[in-house]
Amino acid sequence: MAANTVPNGAATSAWWLRRWTRFLQQIGVNADPAALRGLRVKRLEVQPGVIQAQVVERDNGATQVEVHFPTLTDSQWDAIIDELGGQAIFVAQLLAGDMPAEIEQVFANVGSWLLPASADVLEQRCAAAGEPLEITQTSCRPLNAVYAQLGEMVAEDPWLLLRLRGRDRQQVLATLQEKRNTEAQELAVRSTPAANATVIQEQRAFYAPPFHNTDANPETVAGLEARIADFWGRRKVLEDVHHHLVRPSVELALLRRLGPLSDSRDDIEAYRQLQEVYHRVTMRAWDMAFSPDEEPFAEEKETTDQT
Repeated sequence: MAANTVPNGAATSAWWLRRWTRFLQQIGVNADPAALRGLRVKRLEVQPGVIQAQVVERDNGATQVEVHFPTLTDSQWDAIIDELGGQAIFVAQLLAGDMPAEIEQVFANVGSWLLPASADVLEQRCAAAGEPLEITQTSCRPLNAVYAQLGEMVAEDPWLLLRLRGRDRQQVLATLQEKRNTEAQELAVRSTPAANATVIQEQRAFYAPPFHNTDANPETVAGLEARIADFWGRRKVLEDVHHHLVRPSVELALLRRLGPLSDSRDDIEAYRQLQEVYHRVTMRAWDMAFSPDEEPFAEEKETTDQT
């Protein structure tokens, strides 16, 4: 399993809660329950780009709190959707209702972020009930209480983070599904067999049986035994083959592109296990490729000697 892969269920909630806690530490919010004693978040709403809440304090009454997040533009969202759509596992997880941890890297790949690294990009406002909201540069206890309460909500529903950047769950899923359907239609068109099979045969690097003419004299058609030398490919082609081993820029790119068999949790879990197996096999093959020639056969030779 990949290092950043998030399991399902309770483990997912725990992961996003830890991520939110780290975010609060980065922006200097003290969410320690002891520091928030006597405060109660009476109302909390998350709308695209804004958090609105009312906090009641035992001694000081009610406080209105607003936190504004910068929302992404349509072009930025298009880039994120394209990036997500390029990874079948992400599409499967999102369509199944799960929010993968790797989604933060997707935002980073298009030059954006899901959660900011500092409070500089946030607009935080606090005011007593009935008073006009004023921007505050320092965190106050009611503001901290709102952040703490929101962390519990994010743990249960990480999709709230996408809403803060401008789009809710339904919008993201609808766009992903539309992109998926469009790509499936384009793939069906590209998969139409070529009309001229003879041209395809001529372009193949290795041996391809000749086109059979039913009117030809059987005696003029060479038998299989006459073509044994070309069984593994034409010699000239094989002589021109040069091996170049290099680590892939994207690990398990083909497997990621294919994705799981379906959007079910069982198939997604099976896909994750395949990732782990493919990774181990790749590493083993890489070690064998650069080991001395005699090493791959050492175990075989030892077994032969014992018999």
